[in-house]
Amino acid sequence: MDEALLTAGQIAAQPPHALRMAKALMRQGRDQTFEQILELSAALQALAHQTDDHREGVAAVLEKRPADFTGR
Repeated sequence: MDEALLTAGQIAAQPPHALRMAKALMRQGRDQTFEQILELSAALQALAHQTDDHREGVAAVLEKRPADFTGR
């Protein structure tokens, strides 16, 4: 249980928009072809790159600090 809670905490600390997109991609993956999933993945990635959280994540990596995601 401790490991499950640790994993849940790590997931919850990620950017909310990216998590929603990843969950949507997994749900869609059950009913679509590989090519369709690749297209959807590329589209969602392009959207994710436009978020403030993406910019914060990149800045955090470059500055070697933890990211502070806001959900924007």
